[in-house]
Amino acid sequence: MSRVLLGLISAILVFALSGCAGLAAGAEGEAGARNGAKKAKVEQPTPKPTKPPIKLEDLLGSDGRLTLLILGTDAREGIIGHRTDAIIVATIDPGSGKVAMVSLPRDTVNVPIAPGEAYSGRINSLFWEYERATGKTKEALRKTKGAFAYAFGTEIDYYAMVDFNGLVRLINSIGGIDVTLDEPLIDPTMHLGNKGLKLKAGTRHLDGKTALAYSRSRHSDSDYDRSRRQQQVIAAAAEKVRSRGLSALPALVELTRKKVVTDVPLRSAPALYELAMGAKLKSPKSIVLAPGRWARPLAGTYTIAPRVLEVQKMFDRVFKPLD
Repeated sequence: MSRVLLGLISAILVFALSGCAGLAAGAEGEAGARNGAKKAKVEQPTPKPTKPPIKLEDLLGSDGRLTLLILGTDAREGIIGHRTDAIIVATIDPGSGKVAMVSLPRDTVNVPIAPGEAYSGRINSLFWEYERATGKTKEALRKTKGAFAYAFGTEIDYYAMVDFNGLVRLINSIGGIDVTLDEPLIDPTMHLGNKGLKLKAGTRHLDGKTALAYSRSRHSDSDYDRSRRQQQVIAAAAEKVRSRGLSALPALVELTRKKVVTDVPLRSAPALYELAMGAKLKSPKSIVLAPGRWARPLAGTYTIAPRVLEVQKMFDRVFKPLD
């Protein structure tokens, strides 16, 4: 059974959770200021002034968008290395609230990552190779972000990465998610009781382990259907986070900080909240770079090669700079 990850949820959770955390922290800060007014004479001054929050316009890329590389790794006990079996580039238009997500299948090879250089191995090993070479996770993520920006010919502002355990705990901390299935999904290879994963058609409530299995399953259909389910989980989780409001978030925010590796600046919390609340999460544009228009299968293998020009044209259209 392949080691597939989901972790896609990390980016949108960073949007919503960090934003809500910022507002909550702001409220606590105001209360603390009021309560501490009586103690002003004995408190020592802050060594360095607190930096102001980052404004939304300063958070966006030069194209006027906020675009994230979302990675889910298969890292867990008994597994060596960090293969990014979930790779998604997500973007939000702050004006219209439109969301687009593009998934790159893990078995894609010959992806261009720099001028005159293509990665010949399965693309899910690129981050791990960078990590082994640098010995530093964040430096490897920075290089991975740059490689995909080159491959797609688009601007990527930030990265976010989560592993199996992080995803399960994040989903459980928001009380699970609701997804709608057009048809039943049955996969006995998933480790959920004696019968594996069994979901009827219709709207279903998933806890963390079931959501992970839902995003990993591919034996009943394909790797490309799995990528679409992963994007569905992102939107469902983000919507659930927003619906819970500020009061339920402190513990979740702390968990997110521990389980999600990201270069999104913490001071951007209020701007991220503003962006998340306006995002049209129920109707994202979803694209999987599957064989056909976006890729071609390689004979005698389970791998595919991207149709680079077609993919970059799509990014030029869907991720185009905003006026």
